[in-house]
Amino acid sequence: MENGEQKIFVWCNFAEGMDEAILHGIVIASTLGKELCLFHLLDRRLHESVEIAEARLRGTTSKVSSILSSVRVRYLVQDQEMVKSLDELSELFECLVLIAHKKAVARLLPVLEFASFPFLFVSAKANLDQIYKQIVVPVGYMKKSKDLALWASYLGRHNNAGINLFLSDEGYSEDQKTVKNNLFSIQRFYGKFRFPFQTIESHTPTWKLQKSSLGHALSLKFAMLIIAGSFKTTFLDTFLGLTEDKIISKSEDLSVMCVNSKRDFYTFCS
Repeated sequence: MENGEQKIFVWCNFAEGMDEAILHGIVIASTLGKELCLFHLLDRRLHESVEIAEARLRGTTSKVSSILSSVRVRYLVQDQEMVKSLDELSELFECLVLIAHKKAVARLLPVLEFASFPFLFVSAKANLDQIYKQIVVPVGYMKKSKDLALWASYLGRHNNAGINLFLSDEGYSEDQKTVKNNLFSIQRFYGKFRFPFQTIESHTPTWKLQKSSLGHALSLKFAMLIIAGSFKTTFLDTFLGLTEDKIISKSEDLSVMCVNSKRDFYTFCS
């Protein structure tokens, strides 16, 4: 597969939910004006054949291309370790985001920390255009809030999506100043563009802001939620339902993007 163009990758494991993931990939690729690539990583436990996997993806690619003349569609099959594959997707194939059905969370979420691009977990079969018209971004005292806001701006700029900045409340602590500074930086950046955005006061501290932002996103019915991967979770996080996998499992038909804020991620080139 030739390189040189940024691509929207779709995790294709030939399992239930793959078709929905491809549909979401079509929407994102069309919206951002990027190439679409259907990606399969061979499962050595199943003794898969490269030739058979390529043939199956080639057929799917042809079907998608026949109904999507505005977007170039490719496919890629790899037979190697997941972490090495993630490196190649970013460094060699210019992956902007990897889209997968939520059924793949258990397989993919544990390796997010090795990725230089976000994972977008999806499940909706209808109203896809509406989902990407409303974006919810939690803004707390952590620096990673700016990373989430940056990715949201891509859909704001190219899809005229409305962005809800869901603000944490740290009371009268020193952290509240950092929250305000993060918000100011994001608002100043967003002010350079024409997409609509608003600030929502959550009355929730940063440590449980992602769970609270999920509640807000669900109230919108159709929306996309952007959260950061934490990687080091505690028993309390799990018990209170604050982990990323818990949030995704309760997200109904929202699309949930998980960003690895520990690595510089591959930024959008317009």
